[in-house]
Parts: sequence; C-alpha cells; structure tokens
Amino acid sequence: MAISDVYTFRSGSVALASTSATPLLSVVAGTTIRGWVVGVRVEVGTTLAAAGNNLLFQLCRPANTMTGTTTTTGNPEDFSAPAAICTGYTAWSTAPTVGAILAEWQVPQTTGSMWPEYPPTGYEWQIPAIANAAANAGLHVFVTASVATSTPVFVDMMVSE
Repeated sequence: MAISDVYTFRSGSVALASTSATPLLSVVAGTTIRGWVVGVRVEVGTTLAAAGNNLLFQLCRPANTMTGTTTTTGNPEDFSAPAAICTGYTAWSTAPTVGAILAEWQVPQTTGSMWPEYPPTGYEWQIPAIANAAANAGLHVFVTASVATSTPVFVDMMVSE
C-alpha cells in the first residue's frame, strides 16, 4: 500500500534558443506541508542542432526569491487521490535563478534524447514548506544548451505528498 500520493508536474514544450540557464518548471509546496521529488524525466524534441552538442538539465534550489505566475496542476498517479497541495509554475514575474544544485543530467542536444532519474527510496529531493514568492521556495529544473539552436525540451517532475 502506498504511503503517499504521487503527482506528475509537466512543463509542456519549452522552446530553447539560448545558451544561458533557462527555467523550465518550478514546484512549490505550501507553508504547511513538504513535497518530495521522487523522479525527474527530461526529453529533447525535434531539433536541428548538430551532433556533439549537449543540454545540461539541473534540479536546484533557487538563488533568489522567485514569483511564479502561470500555474500547472500535478496529475495524480491514482485517479482517486485528492488535489495536489504542491503547485507547479511554468512562467514567472520574477524567474528563479540557479542556486544550490541537487542533481544534474547532461543529454545530447539531438532529437529524442531523454533521461529519467528516480532516486532510491529515502534519497528523494525535498521541496520545503515555503510558499511561492518567498525566499528558498520550491525546487526548479533549468536547462543550459551548449549551442543556441532552436530546441524544444520537456521536463516532468514526479512529486510525493
């Protein structure tokens, strides 16, 4: 029997065309409960980037106080689960910046490249009980390309509550 409910937060397709760290997805808990990231999946869509280029995906805490504006709801793994308490963001009035890096994955900047990461039980990444627009709120996935070629990227964050 599961001891918590698991929700998948999705970024949707994000068009990447620069070589600077670009936020893709933030997941923030409320002030009364923590969340636990139990998995991250990253994927590269159809791109014309030449072979030999890479995308660096990073799961981090923020280095600033971000404010998320466009929310995304976590899809429950169990259809009878209650609504997610954590909130996802895919747009920001003040975007997060890369802070403490908890995990990172480098994948080829080629069509169809992907990487899933599921830490062993007991090693999940914690989303602190700090709400949106407060210092240290949430966990965030960023991507940095080695070449500025239009590349759609996707990220899913699986969160346990």
